[in-house]
Amino acid sequence: MLYKLENLKRNFGSRTVLDLDCLKIESGKIYTLIGPNGAGKTTLLKILAFLDRPDSGRMVFRGNL
Repeated sequence: MLYKLENLKRNFGSRTVLDLDCLKIESGKIYTLIGPNGAGKTTLLKILAFLDRPDSGRMVFRGNL
């Protein structure tokens, strides 16, 4: 498993832009992110690239917290 995200939240002020229950991303697979403007796609990618941090939740990358 490459990434495992649990109960991930990211807020900007009083607005919640990302609220994930559980997401598992496996190595070697292809994934697609689709959604309307403001759905949190860029925020999720920034968190996965370690360019931003979630406000709460747990992210495991290659078995490390």
